[in-house]
Amino acid sequence: MNVDPLWEIRLRTPRLELRLPTEDELVELFRIAEGGIHPPEEMPFLVPWTDDLDLDAFLAFHHGCWESWTKERWSLNLVAFRDARPIGTQGIEAENFATTRTVTSGSWLGKPYQRHGLGTEQRAAVLELAFRGLGAERALSGAHHYNVSSQRVSAKLGYTRTGSHRASVRGEPVEHYDYSLERVHWRCPLPVQLEGLEPALPLFGAA
Repeated sequence: MNVDPLWEIRLRTPRLELRLPTEDELVELFRIAEGGIHPPEEMPFLVPWTDDLDLDAFLAFHHGCWESWTKERWSLNLVAFRDARPIGTQGIEAENFATTRTVTSGSWLGKPYQRHGLGTEQRAAVLELAFRGLGAERALSGAHHYNVSSQRVSAKLGYTRTGSHRASVRGEPVEHYDYSLERVHWRCPLPVQLEGLEPALPLFGAA
């Protein structure tokens, strides 16, 4: 499948630009991850990839997102740029989007860029992409019980906590909170420009 149109997508907020990265930008992003994302005693991710950071594996993950892309199953892992430098990622993914109209989001920011409202800003950007750009009806998210920052972002943007389940993280049980946001309840708190999306719509099953 030709996924070249994905590289034309731009999401712009007052402080950020979200888009797919170049290879050099991915390497720079890896250095941000090496500088730290979370306290070592906590693991915010279901897959503990930050415990064993490896550049080849990092690049392979990002390459795999677009190399395995189908309209039935896709993962758009955008990189957030501030002042033209990568600071983290914000992704959305879906299975059978044409039928379910449901997306799931995930993200991270380097430590120097946390607690400045940028996590809220980048999540709002992909929610605008999902609801206004792709016609999604529901957006899902989740956070471990100790990931208060992610929970606050979800609360700010209008998500409802729908339940919880026990996840295995580093071989230990962790309570994971589930969140949902319906399109009818979405109110974007900041201006978001969507650019270059129309040619890519068939790739999402949204055309």
